[in-house]
Amino acid sequence: MKDETQPADAKEIVPSRSAGGWRIWLALNASTGALLAAILLVGMGSELWSPLMPEYLAGLAAPILLIALYGSTKDLLEAVNFYLGGVLAARFNTRRALLLFNALPLIGLTILLLWPTKYAVFVALPFVGVWNSIAGPATLRVVGDTLAEHRRSMAFSLQSIQKRVSSLMAYLISGQLVLWLGESAGVRAAVALSIALVAASLLIQYRYMRTAVFDQVLAPRRPLALLRRFDPQLRRLLISDICVRWCDGMPRELIILYCVSILAPLLRTSEAQTPAELSAAAVAFYVAVLLVVMNGTSLLLYLPVGHWASKGGAAKKPFIGLTFVFFALFPLALVTLGNSLGVWGLVLAFVVAGLREFGEPARKAMITELVPPDCRTQAIGIYWAARSAAIVPASLAGGLIWYLAGPPTLLWCAVSVGLFGAVWFYLRFGGGSPVAVEIAPTGE
Repeated sequence: MKDETQPADAKEIVPSRSAGGWRIWLALNASTGALLAAILLVGMGSELWSPLMPEYLAGLAAPILLIALYGSTKDLLEAVNFYLGGVLAARFNTRRALLLFNALPLIGLTILLLWPTKYAVFVALPFVGVWNSIAGPATLRVVGDTLAEHRRSMAFSLQSIQKRVSSLMAYLISGQLVLWLGESAGVRAAVALSIALVAASLLIQYRYMRTAVFDQVLAPRRPLALLRRFDPQLRRLLISDICVRWCDGMPRELIILYCVSILAPLLRTSEAQTPAELSAAAVAFYVAVLLVVMNGTSLLLYLPVGHWASKGGAAKKPFIGLTFVFFALFPLALVTLGNSLGVWGLVLAFVVAGLREFGEPARKAMITELVPPDCRTQAIGIYWAARSAAIVPASLAGGLIWYLAGPPTLLWCAVSVGLFGAVWFYLRFGGGSPVAVEIAPTGE
């Protein structure tokens, strides 16, 4: 049987027949399995508290613009971390890089636990927000180097499933914590639990992560040169991606405030309930119902879509394009259904939000196909860094629109930007075979 994978360690990467066809179909090996464990535990730890941060800041008397600044700061740090993640993984190898990136959130979580103020959130942010961004290039590199091209969409689907399963569990737990302890104490309890989960993930990766590869070519001082040499199709995908991330980023940190304001009066069961109790009930509903609906919808899509989108090139275009369309439809559903249908309108809107993940495995697989193979980790990092850098102003711009014109205007603006990105993708992206890209050695 012909070996379909690239690395020399075929024993670890190519499942034997005795392992069962399910391991091949699910694109599982020891390294991708360790990644799945990290995604499950770190993802669950992060989602226990991160969706609550805007409401937590509001409870600490933070104004709207400061909450919006929190979102823009996250995007700025993501841009830096995506680039650093690609460079560090290329230099230190993917195993060492992922272990380092897994350990950093423990610092930020400790700060959040011991210093419960709005300023602590910004001090902790460089540490707690690093896993998805700084580990992202190494994660894609492990999949790209340990699996054949036609297996990658399924591997990304399985990673996405693990991420959503961890999120579902986290939302149910954090919703209960908020109901039992209140908003502030509930968030701190979620942070404490997160520390334990991240530490467990670090131990699992140390024991089971086997893939340790370097980029053949290093280009750390020439990120713009590498960006200019991207395949033209990848640059078109990047432009569309930036537009829909603006659509997502403008209202992202404020959506919980918008939903809580709708839910709080609708969830009143007694005249004796205080505003704090109503707010806690609305926050718990947002996390334990709306976010669960969103992630449950995404979860139902991943395996079939990962299988259907496993073909190369242009076959992935319909899946990616639908993802961009659903990004635009989510704020539209919020502003129309949320106000007109109340609780059930918000539930339907978050079903649409779950559909945004429809083509994410195909998009990630497309990126791994189009980036230069000899410096794949750095190129993936630069792609995501460029995207995150371009959307840094989005959250702050959304906060200004909210402050000056109100939430509905903000959501309509997000719809417009998202639709532009979707139309651009369908008109300009061809999805053909990647163009070979050569990057000269650093010393030249």
